[in-house]
Amino acid sequence: MAFSVAQLPRWSVFLLLLLVFCSSGAKVVTIDVRAAKDLIETGSIYLDVRTVEEFLKGHVDAVNIVNIPYMLNTSKGRAGKVMNPDFLKEVSLACNKEDHLIVGCQTGGRSLYATAALLSDGFKNVKDMGGGYAEWSQNKFAVKIPLAKEEL
Repeated sequence: MAFSVAQLPRWSVFLLLLLVFCSSGAKVVTIDVRAAKDLIETGSIYLDVRTVEEFLKGHVDAVNIVNIPYMLNTSKGRAGKVMNPDFLKEVSLACNKEDHLIVGCQTGGRSLYATAALLSDGFKNVKDMGGGYAEWSQNKFAVKIPLAKEEL
């Protein structure tokens, strides 16, 4: 009997990926936004893994911030996203494997996967920011909203 991942419900694909990441020996540590804020303020790099479009609508206000999308949009709109095949390479060009990284996305899903991928790739000091930008904003922490396209 042939088996295809496409036949599985979305939640089971998530569990399968989580199992793969957990069995790789990499232990993802998720911290809340308050702990993330403290680490960012003391020099950790904030790695925003949302799409460029999401990032430009507003992001964590941090001195050391890098936007490298973990997922890329496809022509299918919000539902159409694919993993960025160059994610690990791009992060390796922007950061050292010993850098202290706080990984965040919109609500915490993509950052969990991205953190696991980075740990599996040999990054040593990586933490996932649970709740993402949405929770950061709800706590009224500093955000930066880039200029509108007309003002660029």
